[in-house]
Amino acid sequence: MSSSTSTVNAPARSMVWHLEAGGWTEREAGNLVALAHGLKPARSGWSVREIEHLRFLHSMVQSGRIAR
Repeated sequence: MSSSTSTVNAPARSMVWHLEAGGWTEREAGNLVALAHGLKPARSGWSVREIEHLRFLHSMVQSGRIAR
C-alpha cells in the first residue's frame, strides 16, 4: 500500500492534529485533510466532524446501503 493511500485512510482527527502540531491553523489543516479526501476547500475550513461524516456517507453509498 502506498503512503498516500494509507494517509487518506487515516482518521481525519489524527491527520488534522498532526498538521496543527506542525504549525497549520485549524482551518488550513481541515481544508488540507478535506482535499486529501476529494473535497474542495471551504472558505471557513472543514471541521473534523464534517469530514468524518462525509466519509461515513461515502462508505454507505459505496457499500450499497444507501442510494446515490
